[in-house]
Amino acid sequence: MKLIKQAGTLVLASTLLLTAAPGVWAAEAAVGNTSIAPPAFPGKDDKQLDAKITKEQAIERAKTYITLPEGYTFQSISLNAYYNMNGRNFPTWNINYTKMVKDRNYGSLNVSINGLDGTLTAYSMNDNDPDHKPSYPPKVDFKAAKEVASAFIGKVNPVKQKELVYNDSEENAFRTPLNGNYQYNIRFDRSVGGVPFAMNGINVVVNGEGQVTNYNYNWDDNVTFQQNVTPITKEKAAQMFRDKANLSLLYQIPYGAKGKKLPIISYMLGGFSLNAETGEIWSPVKGMEDAEGNKPLTDKPLAAKPTATLDLTKEEAIKKVTTVFNLSSEYKIQEASYNESTNPETGETNSNWNLSWNETSEKDSKVKIVGKGAWASVNSKTGEITNFSSYTPYGPDSDKDIEGKISLEDAITTSVDFVKKQLPAYTDQLLLRAQTAKNYSEDQLKHMRNWDISFKRVIDGVNAGNEEATVSIDRVTGQIVGYHFSISNMPYPQQKPQVLAIDKAKDLWLAQFDIKLNYVAQGSGFIGGIPLEKYRVMVAAGDVPQSMDLKTDGKLEAKLVYSLVPKFNREPFLLDAQNGQWRNSETGEVISLDKVTVSDIDNHWAKNELQLMLDYQALDVKDGKVNPDQTIQRGELVKMLVIAMNGGNGGIYYGAERKASFADVSKSSPYFAYVENAVDRGLLDVGAEFNPEAAMNREEMAQLIVKALGYKSLTKFDGIFNGNIADAAKLKHVGDAAIVVGLNIMSLNDGQFAPQQEVTKAQAASAFYRFLQRRSELQEQPRYYY
Repeated sequence: MKLIKQAGTLVLASTLLLTAAPGVWAAEAAVGNTSIAPPAFPGKDDKQLDAKITKEQAIERAKTYITLPEGYTFQSISLNAYYNMNGRNFPTWNINYTKMVKDRNYGSLNVSINGLDGTLTAYSMNDNDPDHKPSYPPKVDFKAAKEVASAFIGKVNPVKQKELVYNDSEENAFRTPLNGNYQYNIRFDRSVGGVPFAMNGINVVVNGEGQVTNYNYNWDDNVTFQQNVTPITKEKAAQMFRDKANLSLLYQIPYGAKGKKLPIISYMLGGFSLNAETGEIWSPVKGMEDAEGNKPLTDKPLAAKPTATLDLTKEEAIKKVTTVFNLSSEYKIQEASYNESTNPETGETNSNWNLSWNETSEKDSKVKIVGKGAWASVNSKTGEITNFSSYTPYGPDSDKDIEGKISLEDAITTSVDFVKKQLPAYTDQLLLRAQTAKNYSEDQLKHMRNWDISFKRVIDGVNAGNEEATVSIDRVTGQIVGYHFSISNMPYPQQKPQVLAIDKAKDLWLAQFDIKLNYVAQGSGFIGGIPLEKYRVMVAAGDVPQSMDLKTDGKLEAKLVYSLVPKFNREPFLLDAQNGQWRNSETGEVISLDKVTVSDIDNHWAKNELQLMLDYQALDVKDGKVNPDQTIQRGELVKMLVIAMNGGNGGIYYGAERKASFADVSKSSPYFAYVENAVDRGLLDVGAEFNPEAAMNREEMAQLIVKALGYKSLTKFDGIFNGNIADAAKLKHVGDAAIVVGLNIMSLNDGQFAPQQEVTKAQAASAFYRFLQRRSELQEQPRYYY
């Protein structure tokens, strides 16, 4: 079993992410709300901690913490093990309530009670009632949601409330939502002498109605905090961050883009913190700094890329694996499956053999060890082995210290030779990444079964996404027990494009962070989202290398450090290394990380509506002005409507294969993606020309809004509408005007609709704000019948 290495684009390396609490808390909440059996560990006491709080007491405690909504009844209760941040588990009572209406689930409510002291550790509520529709705008704003969260904490945990400090990162990045179904995430960090420790604290989620829908309490009294430290000034820390910041070039693939996915060359900032006392680079996990090779394995590839013409049979695939990894005859094939698929975008066909073996051995043990085996994947077209792993189950000697006979240097030599043989076509693009032996303590080595040696793919000095090859060497036998490579056929440039000067890129990156003095745990209890106790088992089994020095008493030490805290956290982003633009890393769309401000709306009647559209970059700004009373162009209005309908979440992007629906809105137009999306949504009918720079009139805007509401078909029946529009004869379909006027989205002037009157930006923003209100009221919640 190997850890799955996460692909995709990340803003910062894991070092920096360890200073941000939401990911840690989210991981814990997921574990805490799931019934899990207490794990057994080699050489450890596998007895679950006994609960001091009885079942009856837990239920009574839950009633004092939570006011049960009408209609909710008790469903179940269970006692489970809950992992806290340092990896230790403690007993937790999980109590579930449900609301059933005529055998249909209208909601669920979950309460978790600490089995040792009766503390509320988690709470969540899910409302499925189809008659409950969220209001727009939300009934409570961020300030009111904060007050609700504080009051809730005061009720359920007044003692710890005194040791909390508000974390304003979510509020600083907040934008007024575009729908009423919004959840405010309110964070309070543990405060130690006025300094936040974000890995402890309380997280409360409040919905737009002002209800607490989620609560999570995370606290560890076994953490010791560094004391008697005089930190350097924040100004000096800022300069040292700039001096020590390490930027690298990386090709990133916008996998969420519509159409062809092409690599974007980006500058990435490697995350790090500074020792608050010395200003030196500090990492919470020892051994995270890689000693990377400066050059690829070879100057030129050792062979050409294999042609995809082999079509291996099952027998040929099995022989390939058994020969390469020298599997003994005791390994018996258990399963062989063939999978073939075609990439709909490229037309490329991929086919693989997935193989597994089992072995039963009595060697060197009086106890028969059952379950030893291996599995592998082979590309049937090229003959390349893409994955291999051999595994051994826990035996009677699993708790013994590992006496490694293979040095790291020897493991590297073996891995380099193996990669050269298996991937000769890529040796000029593979750079060795191996930690130096000094990064491992003696205690770590006692529990570490394998050396993991990785090679990252670098093309002319640019990292090729997250593509790499990894080889695992058994420290006792020297055998290759794991192999994985992820090298794609993505059309990366073979020569590095022209990019921004690194100092300019560094300035752009560092401007997106605040510098924060805080405590960070040294040797965090979660390794890639894995609880520490489970991690110890995997280390003992040799499934993963030990990457930090863990204390046997389970205590954590927190260091006083300066950290970089992102100002922008709404969506993943990257810095385009060619032009310095920020892009959504999932879609490739250009975005702005800063709040958009203009100088000409302060005293405008539609200030709030205009700012809402500006917050989502739905209006174009020129020279710091939006010109609210200027006539809006057709392209601008369609962009605004599409963004409003999209909820402001994520970007809209079409690849090169998308044909333009209108001759005058080409792929180079800033409105191309929005116009095409409007076509896909049925808001626009494909035609010869769209006239994006032409003025938008009131009738055209009414038609778009009616289509967006889903009422287009109604407009065909003019007879069902009130005839109180004086200039109805000038309308193509009186229904369009009647619907938007009847819903108070648009209005009449002296009984006149004025269908040909041009629409200003302010009028459009105001109409779309009311469109959002009415849409929230009119949308039907799904009803499930089963």
